[in-house]
Amino acid sequence: MKAITRRLLVGATALVSAGAIAAPLPAVASARHVVHHGESIQAAVDAAAPGDTVIVKRGVYHESVVIQKDGITLRGQGRVTIKPPGDGAGLCNVPGELIGICVLPADVNFEDGSYTTRVKNVSITRLSVVGFEGDGIFGFGTENLRVGHVHAVDDSGYGIARFDGIGGWIRHSSATGSEEAGIYVGDSPEAHAVVSENRVWNNGIGVFVRHVHFATVVENWAKGNCIGIFLLNDGQPEGSGDQKVARNVVLNNNKVCPGDEEEGTPETSGGGIVLLGSVNNVVRRNLVVGNHGDTLVSGGIVLISSPFGEEPVGSTGNVVARNHVRHNSPADLVDDAGSTGNTFRGNNCRTSTPDGLC
Repeated sequence: MKAITRRLLVGATALVSAGAIAAPLPAVASARHVVHHGESIQAAVDAAAPGDTVIVKRGVYHESVVIQKDGITLRGQGRVTIKPPGDGAGLCNVPGELIGICVLPADVNFEDGSYTTRVKNVSITRLSVVGFEGDGIFGFGTENLRVGHVHAVDDSGYGIARFDGIGGWIRHSSATGSEEAGIYVGDSPEAHAVVSENRVWNNGIGVFVRHVHFATVVENWAKGNCIGIFLLNDGQPEGSGDQKVARNVVLNNNKVCPGDEEEGTPETSGGGIVLLGSVNNVVRRNLVVGNHGDTLVSGGIVLISSPFGEEPVGSTGNVVARNHVRHNSPADLVDDAGSTGNTFRGNNCRTSTPDGLC
């Protein structure tokens, strides 16, 4: 697995986007644009005005799509699959990584990550994004991005990812075969995002929340990843915390992800719900069973210090309550020495490090 602290935007040169035009004034009434098999989704998106809906009819579409206008709804009708174009070229192409669907501000500058105005109220629903070298869906600089009933399969980077976003949700979706994470929320100190009712399996990380505050991760099913649900403080000044992780099912996340000596990341495996330097979170009413390993992150619910940044940061001030945590190793609950001020109450578990947390 690539380093878990990878920043997709660092070193990216330019986003090739023929559709990057200034958004016109909103139309009085929204319109529907219908794409039939053999036609171009991108052409329909380019023709749409802010607030319009693009309906994609059943079929397989070989293209990479960029959305840079407010209020666009991209919705599949029937079984719709988006795959990489045969020549490997596409409008959303970070060097070396062709991405399935990008949602970006119209004036984004990938030299420094700057933009003037967020792209708002984009919805992507009822389609599959399969086999891209980069991410299946990639949002950056968004407000109220909504992704629902999307299936991300065998995308080498992230399945469904949003960076630098505010509001919105990822719901009723699935991701499998992602080298990085199935579902990712990152670089959003004021995220106010919801990740709910998704299924993630056989990824590097199932649900990955990095450098984020105010995310809600509820009622997801994570199985067979290296880590099921991961809240990470990667050393950036804003840190990580204030999340709610509740009513998730986290089972047998025992896949092994090798470390990267060059980037200083260790091997990971056997992590159920892992907080690394993340503070003031509520972890409540989760089912966490059968996560086994002997790595830093291994165990059922694991609260450990983050080594990133100038000084280690503990996972402090968290509430871990009323979870069913059984048959995990090295322990059902783990609270390292640097993670102080955590509250454990009402958990159904048998083993803990240190003793006495159950």
